Amino acid sequence: SADLSFVATDAIKSLQHSDVLNFLKLRTGWSHVGLVNLDPYSLDPTFSSVTGYSNGTYYSLSSSLVSKNLKPEITKSIEFGTDFRLLNNRIEGSFTYYKTTTVDEVVSGSVSYTTGYSTYLLNTGKVTNTGLESVLHFNVIDNRDWNLKVGGNYTHNKNLIVAINPNLQSFGVNGSSVIYAIEGQEVNSIKVTDYARDDQGRIIVDANTGYPSIAANTKILGNTTPHDRLGLDFTLRWKDFTLTSLFEFRGGYKVAAIDLGNTLDFAGASARTAYYNRERFVIPNSSYLDPSSGQYVANNSVTVSDGGTGFWTSAAYNRGVYSNYVYSGNYWKWREVSLTYQLPEKLVQRTGFIRSASFSVQGRNLILWAAKSNEFTDPDYSANDNNAIGVSTMSQTPPTRYYGATLSLNF
Repeated sequence: SADLSFVATDAIKSLQHSDVLNFLKLRTGWSHVGLVNLDPYSLDPTFSSVTGYSNGTYYSLSSSLVSKNLKPEITKSIEFGTDFRLLNNRIEGSFTYYKTTTVDEVVSGSVSYTTGYSTYLLNTGKVTNTGLESVLHFNVIDNRDWNLKVGGNYTHNKNLIVAINPNLQSFGVNGSSVIYAIEGQEVNSIKVTDYARDDQGRIIVDANTGYPSIAANTKILGNTTPHDRLGLDFTLRWKDFTLTSLFEFRGGYKVAAIDLGNTLDFAGASARTAYYNRERFVIPNSSYLDPSSGQYVANNSVTVSDGGTGFWTSAAYNRGVYSNYVYSGNYWKWREVSLTYQLPEKLVQRTGFIRSASFSVQGRNLILWAAKSNEFTDPDYSANDNNAIGVSTMSQTPPTRYYGATLSLNF
């Protein structure tokens, strides 16, 4: 790796005593990094001992198939950026543009069980990661008793799978049947069943029963990696009291609650099963084929034959159509707040062995403002702790709001 920086406010004399520009650095970097992230004995399928009452003790072959041509993962990256401070250090910030290219990434893809295995360890072809990182803060008030600093950070990131393997164009990430790595698409793409639609995107329904029809092929409905992240923070100090808070936005991605939404619909516990009071209803944004004209016309009157349990528990028309449970992951969140009191030094030092002390109370994950289409759970909470993120199930840990207090002593 190599890094190069140029501090303009030190090198250029006319900038050394500027009242506006206090600091300016231009920087760039390049790196070429290799990685081998395999456990011992993972290059070949291994046998494990199995003991049972009926079959005795025997050895079972693992379900993982390993490519014989595995190579180390290689990542190349380049970045450009700047750091600056303005107006007597009242404004400070930084901007960075980066691009990384990873080749031969070692991943575990799902394969057909007819092979005798369930996963296949292989090298992917090429993944690119392009983005922008920025930080900007304002020192609004700065005196003996008061200090107020506000600002935030913004990042934009896009991961693209340029190529996978000559013999493989897609695979389920870590065995997922919902999250896929697909050549030409972004990382962690959601590929699920959807309704059949006409040229205008309307759901095609039966002109007699009102029931929707299912598309022959699965569809890509987005990816589970946020494109945009924005954090807004402030620090307010008054004498020995300090209040800090952080708000966060994440956007430009989707979440899939297949198991969660499916189960709630089956039990009649989801909000969507009560949209129409369990009565017959017209499928929103739908159309049907008009026999006389041979064209799809807007459906404004043909209702489903059963708007109660017959429809909402049906795998053919509702629960089996996984696009019903893919929704926007966009949200605003009051991420954290903290109030700290710094005990007076004269009072603390009377103990003879404590130099300073502070007491604080804090809360985290306080309030969530989710997208209207999100009727299920906090997008931060996923059932998977691996790369197949963005999947909500009935077995995941529920969202939690934290409160706490801290006493800090320095000796």
